[in-house]
Amino acid sequence: MKTNISLLLGFACLLLSACKTDDVTMEETIISDPLIINEVLYDPSNVALDGDANDDGKYSQEQDEFIEFVNTTDKTLDVSGYKIFDATGLTNNVPVHIFPVGSIIQPRKALVVFGGGIPTGTFGGAVVQTSTTGNLSLNNEVDFITVTDAAGATVATFDIGPLSNNPNEAFTRNPDITGGFVQHSSLGSSLFSPGKKNNGSNF
Repeated sequence: MKTNISLLLGFACLLLSACKTDDVTMEETIISDPLIINEVLYDPSNVALDGDANDDGKYSQEQDEFIEFVNTTDKTLDVSGYKIFDATGLTNNVPVHIFPVGSIIQPRKALVVFGGGIPTGTFGGAVVQTSTTGNLSLNNEVDFITVTDAAGATVATFDIGPLSNNPNEAFTRNPDITGGFVQHSSLGSSLFSPGKKNNGSNF
């Protein structure tokens, strides 16, 4: 009888050890990348300067497109060598933007990549870059943004398809960082807020 109990206890310990290992493995797989896409403007308004997101005093469909990223951690994040692809670029392995050396995002702060132009203003103190190709090439109908790290692993995505209704404004997370994407004007009068929270305050 004692032998049977010992065997049962030993078997139970093995099961508990296996469960513990599985729990650790599962926890590791659900940890998300610290970099998130918080706002995307793929269809700037063409009404006067309503679409002048980079604030350079002129409207340009290509140059005023932007993607806003946020470092969700309490540590600086080096995104040097990260790449942005549109759907076509991902298929052909041709990025629309490569983050240059020295691309550092401070804790809980933002980085904005515009299609081009000469971005003017402070943009909430965010790091501001323009696409290394001069065009983010974001389609208004069906497109898919993929961001990879320096090693080539996918760290963030954004599917334009479900949101394709030519809104003439940005889609932003509500609440910022953790929420789902909504049209920017549904939260107020502004059509976009590159480098800032959707209420216009700084990160």
